[in-house]
Amino acid sequence: MSGQPCWVSEEGLVAFVAGELEPEAEVAVARHLAECDACREEAVQFRLLGAAMAEEAGAEAVRWHAFSSPFGRMYVAATPGGLVRVSWQQPGDDAFEAELHDLLPGRPVLHDPTDEVLLETERQLTQYFAGERESFDLPVDLETLPTFSRRVLEALREVEFGKVVAYSDLARRIGRPRASRAVGNALGRNPVAIVVPCHRVVRQDGSLGGYGGGVEYKERLLAVEGRQDLLRAG
Repeated sequence: MSGQPCWVSEEGLVAFVAGELEPEAEVAVARHLAECDACREEAVQFRLLGAAMAEEAGAEAVRWHAFSSPFGRMYVAATPGGLVRVSWQQPGDDAFEAELHDLLPGRPVLHDPTDEVLLETERQLTQYFAGERESFDLPVDLETLPTFSRRVLEALREVEFGKVVAYSDLARRIGRPRASRAVGNALGRNPVAIVVPCHRVVRQDGSLGGYGGGVEYKERLLAVEGRQDLLRAG
């Protein structure tokens, strides 16, 4: 501020702009701003800065949405880069938000049932469960994962509807033929289940193997894809 010293501090102006003052103090500061050009100009700058910071935070936010599915309440989340989480084993909204904070620390987490990617994810998953869709046309963000895990999941996305691949075959596809166990570990941590179809990976002998959400879900997903021949092989 310039000119004669003012009783309103910079901290007070920031609190006023943020709407954090008590009503009586807010009225007093508003009256002062009506009379003090310097403080009023500084308050405008704080407001512009706050708006820019809010816009930047919103652009980097992780947005989530939940909807009903045959597996129960299904949660989906996306970053500006694409779908980052699909989950149906959450005790509630707060638990899912906490998981997103752990997955992407430092990023704002917003419940946004209007986000286009999330609504499209709901639409395509609903079609899939109804037997009306065989592939997903959705952006996926795997950037938080280690390089090896990304390679596994990117190769997995090429396995088509109704097809299955062995853990060892998937390891060969990424040029790591001896890494079957590591491939299994990467699949167990797949954050975008169904869309990145880890349910299409089975053991070399055709038995189902494990599944992060539980083998019963793997069976149900394979049944959606017409692979009843595999359901009792494990």
